[in-house]
Amino acid sequence: MALASVGAGLAARPHRSRQRTLLLMHSRNRTFLQIACLEICERFGFYGLQSVSIAYFVQTMGLTEQGAVMLWGAFSALMFGIPVLGGWLGDRVLGTRRTVTIAMALLAVGYSGLSCGLGGSAGVSLVLAVLILGGGIFKPNVASLLRQTFSDASDRVDIVFTIYYMSINIGATVAAIAIPFLAEHIGWRKSFAIAAAVLWLGFAVSLTLPRTVAAARKRDTWVWPACAAAIGLAFVLLHYPALARVCIWIAAIAILLVWSFLYHRATPTWRLGLRLSFALQAQAVLFFLFNQQIATSLTSFARDHVATTIRVAGVNCVLQAGQFQSLNNLWILAIAPGLAALYHRAERRDRPISLPIRFLCGFIFLALSFQLWRAAALASINATISPWWMVAGYALFSAGELLIAALGLAAIARYAPPGATGQLMGCFSVLAGLTSYLGSVVATGVSVGGASDGAAAPMAYAHLFGDLCMLASLAALGSALFIPVARRMDARWRGAEPVTTTLRREQDMMDIAL
Repeated sequence: MALASVGAGLAARPHRSRQRTLLLMHSRNRTFLQIACLEICERFGFYGLQSVSIAYFVQTMGLTEQGAVMLWGAFSALMFGIPVLGGWLGDRVLGTRRTVTIAMALLAVGYSGLSCGLGGSAGVSLVLAVLILGGGIFKPNVASLLRQTFSDASDRVDIVFTIYYMSINIGATVAAIAIPFLAEHIGWRKSFAIAAAVLWLGFAVSLTLPRTVAAARKRDTWVWPACAAAIGLAFVLLHYPALARVCIWIAAIAILLVWSFLYHRATPTWRLGLRLSFALQAQAVLFFLFNQQIATSLTSFARDHVATTIRVAGVNCVLQAGQFQSLNNLWILAIAPGLAALYHRAERRDRPISLPIRFLCGFIFLALSFQLWRAAALASINATISPWWMVAGYALFSAGELLIAALGLAAIARYAPPGATGQLMGCFSVLAGLTSYLGSVVATGVSVGGASDGAAAPMAYAHLFGDLCMLASLAALGSALFIPVARRMDARWRGAEPVTTTLRREQDMMDIAL
């Protein structure tokens, strides 16, 4: 009888083990869907606002179009900078889950403020400051939640992050199509009320996240005054553009000091990797200058000089200017699977595509996109042009984005010394914000004013797009010249790096994923 009981117990163990595995997989899948839903909600709000930002600022704040472009630039720069503090807040103080819930609440309150019709410069600046804090602390912590959920499932990480990236583009695409349409047909307040409802839904979902994930570690009584102070500081910087420009220069100097400190503290071996990392980051961060044109000069050009009707499959579709921004996300969804397959095939043939070569190809695509848009601007001197010019231009631009956008972080992950990865990634985020701000400065060089009867406005766009094409071409040339130098530096670093075989293998796996 005893032997029979033991045998029954042993037979039951595999069954219980399978049950635990299935329960764990179910819990992970449920948590992943919750995180993806949060990301879709947050991106819906951000890209919805981006798609109408310039027109909204002009109409509700009484700004000139150049002033509206610069306000969006300051908003973007601050949105990139706050995640540096947001990651620390989630990791060390509040806990990741709690920080995400607070971020969703701030975002929902912000979009609710827009839906209430807060007019004037002060009212909109205050709402934008709330959105900056909410979005800034959301970004690093939602990604951290995903990493924690699948921390012991390394075989699924690539698939998980791929689907996660797709969810970002789903939210962005839907918003870029829906919000301009709604703003045109039902008004600003109701369109932002829909965005607010989506964010309140996200807040409700955040409350259902597993409570076992990322508990708080320290007392947090000081956090709430600090959040209020952060909102106040963002409000001041948005409300006083001259002060924002001063802070941009201060941030740039601070990053150079951090880089210098890390370099001098590193051992000679790791300095090899840091030099290569700095060079690759400088190339990657340049992309954000071009990316800022989507919300600024490209949307203004579509509004002034591109026909609003496009014929697709025999059906005429009417587009608002902001809806053209969705082309970027749609092309990313279309191109990304093929590019991933190309990377995988190159790896299987033991001929991986190096980071410098990806930069070179990416900048070539960017140069071609702005050269195409330059030709479109010249063609629009006498009459509005077909929307297919924008479709083709965004196809080239999106291919360039996929080749460049994530490579700065890849360079940091590969070459950063132990203990410096977080600092370098924080610096890269701030650099991306600074470059976005410079992109807005570049966009204000266009003489915009809504009237497009004569040739002055199209020629201004042609000059801007031509200059951006030249800048991308110079970046491509620099990338091409840097390839042999990068190969030598990488070979020296790999020959001297004091890392284990396991770490080297993990870095190679990361490269394949990227």
